[in-house]
Amino acid sequence: MALATIDYVIIALYFIVMVAIGFIAMRFTKTQEDYLVAGRRLSFPLFFGCMAALALGGGSTVGSAQLGYQYGFGGIWLNVSIGLGLILAGFLITSKLSKLRALSVNEVVEGSYGPTARIFSSVLTLIYTLTLSVVQVISIGTIINGVLGIDSTLSMVLGGGIVILYTFVGGMWSVTMTDIVQFAIKTVGILILAPLFCISAAGGWDALVSKVPETYLSAGSMGFDKSFAYLVLYVPGLIIGQDIWQRIFTAKNQKVSKSGTICAGAYSILYAFATVIIGMSVAVLLPQLDNSQNAFVTGVTTFLPVGVRGLVLAAAMAATMSVSSGTILAASTILYNDLFVRFIDRKPHRTNQMGITRICALLIGIVVMVCALWINDVLVGIDISYGYLSGCVFVPLVASFVLKRFSPKAGLYALAVSAVVVTGCFLTMGTASSIPIVAGMTSGLVAYLIVNLLSKQKVTSPFIDDAAGALETQEQTVAQGAKREDPASPQAAGEGSENPTLSPSGSTSDERP
Repeated sequence: MALATIDYVIIALYFIVMVAIGFIAMRFTKTQEDYLVAGRRLSFPLFFGCMAALALGGGSTVGSAQLGYQYGFGGIWLNVSIGLGLILAGFLITSKLSKLRALSVNEVVEGSYGPTARIFSSVLTLIYTLTLSVVQVISIGTIINGVLGIDSTLSMVLGGGIVILYTFVGGMWSVTMTDIVQFAIKTVGILILAPLFCISAAGGWDALVSKVPETYLSAGSMGFDKSFAYLVLYVPGLIIGQDIWQRIFTAKNQKVSKSGTICAGAYSILYAFATVIIGMSVAVLLPQLDNSQNAFVTGVTTFLPVGVRGLVLAAAMAATMSVSSGTILAASTILYNDLFVRFIDRKPHRTNQMGITRICALLIGIVVMVCALWINDVLVGIDISYGYLSGCVFVPLVASFVLKRFSPKAGLYALAVSAVVVTGCFLTMGTASSIPIVAGMTSGLVAYLIVNLLSKQKVTSPFIDDAAGALETQEQTVAQGAKREDPASPQAAGEGSENPTLSPSGSTSDERP
């Protein structure tokens, strides 16, 4: 693929800037909270840009353009599903999550359903985040290989290695600062410039519309089954995904987390139309592509002017790298917070926390890179991960937000029953269908309702509004006691308040479970 020298220069500068930002972010990373959740102090502009960058990756860019090439406006459902998931997350959970000082989804699961549920949830979310990271690294390699013509293995090592490096060095502050740059590049390059130039190349909007098949102008051109499959696959996963929650925890208050998440959802819907229009334009001008997956890169390199091509291709890499860095950090958080602290060192000294957390991030990065180099197709893994995450974890987790009182046993039974059902569906129907997720949710909901109805032992949800005052009082009381009981706590050292972890009774504890 022939690019002008200026295009190569822009792409090279992009990589250099990403690495430089990673090392600059080390100045802001002084505590474990800085490393994992950017000190919980992001304002709206930073939070909104980072959430939008995290949600929209290589699949949302290259994959959505491919769907536009094949189906026209019916292809919007990939990114519209992501947008709806973020909007629902904004309305349903962000305000309640902001009242906590948790680091992972699994802390919240244990707060409602106990330590056994946390272990099960930790395994599922770790597989989910690892698989997403692997897919993104493979996508980075594919884009670099297609754009620069570098060997595919070397492309993955180059692109994935840069992501792993700046994530390892600066943690969430590196991810935040690089995501903002990536968000700006994506907005200018993919949301604005690429569709305009592609429409112009097709002869204008009226000419484009007149040349595509009539079915391309319908949002239902993919058919109900495929459109519904995207909704089922992405909406629940966006609401309860560790990578999304960890970004929510970075907001400085609940107003920022709610408005920023909802706006990122709206941005995702606009992004859906932009990428689909790129694909539709390529379908009109180059209808005989050997591989529709190349619609995005082919359209950019063919119809965009010199300089702009480099910017837009860098934007495609940015989309993939922003998701990859977020999922790698999310996986390392689960490894540290839900497994290392849970089973190896229940009270790590504060002087060791940063080092151990960085080691976890490096280990996750190595695992992701090895898997990306050796696995050719992880789409089945993605389907399985989303199947177990959405089909098993979604119902009990959302129930803890909605119900005022519930039985901890209800969550455990729902997790167990839905896991059996999802596994059975995968074995009998394969992984490509949306039926396993729907069946898992349905069976989990039925099991949850029956056990919750029959059980006499119930606890108060830690998320109901009328419990907020009592919860805050409990946090203050426990924090005072922690000064005497835990010499490694920040209260004892005079460094501020520790992250309370919810207990199954809805109270809080400064000690990790």
